[in-house]
Amino acid sequence: MIFDETYFGLFATKYLSHRYYFNIHPPLGKMLLAVPAFFRNVKPGFDFVSGVSYGDFNFLPLRFLPAFLGSVLPLLIYLLVKELGFSKRVAFLSGFMVLLDNAILVQSRFILMDIILVFFIFLSLYLFLLSRRFPVFSYKWHLSNIFLAISLGTAISIKWTGFGILGIIWFLIVFQDRLFFTFKKEIIVKIGLLFILPLLLYFLVFAMHFYLLPLSCSKDCGAVLGDDFRERVRGLSHYENNSIEQGLFVKFVETNKAMFISNFDTETSYPYQSSWYSWPFMARPIKYFEESYGDTTSFIYFFGNPFVWWLGIIGVVGYFYLIIKNYFYNFKLKLPQTFYSKNIFILLLGYFVYTSSFVMVERFTLLYHYLPALIFSIILLSVFFEGILDMYFRRSGKGVLCMYIGVLTLILVGFVYFSPLTYGLPVSTEKYNQMMWLDSWR
Repeated sequence: MIFDETYFGLFATKYLSHRYYFNIHPPLGKMLLAVPAFFRNVKPGFDFVSGVSYGDFNFLPLRFLPAFLGSVLPLLIYLLVKELGFSKRVAFLSGFMVLLDNAILVQSRFILMDIILVFFIFLSLYLFLLSRRFPVFSYKWHLSNIFLAISLGTAISIKWTGFGILGIIWFLIVFQDRLFFTFKKEIIVKIGLLFILPLLLYFLVFAMHFYLLPLSCSKDCGAVLGDDFRERVRGLSHYENNSIEQGLFVKFVETNKAMFISNFDTETSYPYQSSWYSWPFMARPIKYFEESYGDTTSFIYFFGNPFVWWLGIIGVVGYFYLIIKNYFYNFKLKLPQTFYSKNIFILLLGYFVYTSSFVMVERFTLLYHYLPALIFSIILLSVFFEGILDMYFRRSGKGVLCMYIGVLTLILVGFVYFSPLTYGLPVSTEKYNQMMWLDSWR
């Protein structure tokens, strides 16, 4: 039992015992975790204490969904990059880096929310791009937009971070697709499908949450429900007891108020907290687990593949440099067509939104908050790398092949080298010290 499994595992099993709980995030992620547990007849009652062995408790169904979505995420990124209009080489490199990033793998192995959230963020973007293929109001157009609305509703109902992709898609609809210069019927339908429907799904998730948890909370009502928190939200009568007779909308509003207050709680801190500007450099990984076995110790870290994370900076900085040079300093350098794809803007916008959205957050932040931006940086790097090869190795097929093999090998070596920190393999003190390239990683 490691890290936030103590919370999310506990909350997921509340849907099996039907006892109410409160959490600072919307409930859908925990509901989805509970579905495999329900079908596998997992019995509630396990205490979910950090560091405690599962014993006879059947934890595998609770870990199923993050593991499954994490395993198909590289394929989704491959399809997304293809839908963005880039080559199979770019798509393969992007998927390969997602596949062999240690942090993404770690987050997929446990009862955690972030991979579920990341999957639906990028599924939403893929479905949005797919919907652009089809004639407006055709059967496929309607179908793809309905699935997009469901995906958007799912993302915002897992964590509020999901609202980022909703904002990105609406920015693209308004400014790239010039929505308000189209037919009025299309405007109305898109507002209904891609704005009202996701928000309606968000509300319905809470309605289901209240319906499934009719029993009062007796213990383990939620980690944030300490005396200080009770004092701050004492005017909100519903945040810990679903047995109070109230209207559904009142419950919904009061619970979201309590979530908002807790999300902006600045009194708490965490030893492995980190600031948003340090995330691209992976300056402060998170130690999830540590256990000694004589002369060796097992560690599990939220720790990325340094070659994926650090090379990703090149893609982001490289494109911002070219934009500044071309549009602000009239620097007209003849570049391969790859650099001029209009969909580069989508990737830069995604990276900017999922990095800048944490700038104003006063509550402590952690490295895993960077995961959506990381994947945008991975795709940007892959496209940038393709453009560089087109510039300097266009006439040398062997040169291009050697460069690709070199990058793929570097990523594979980084993954294997740091894999003991991913899988919790016992390592000696000497080996551990060798892997701690930066003092802040300890």
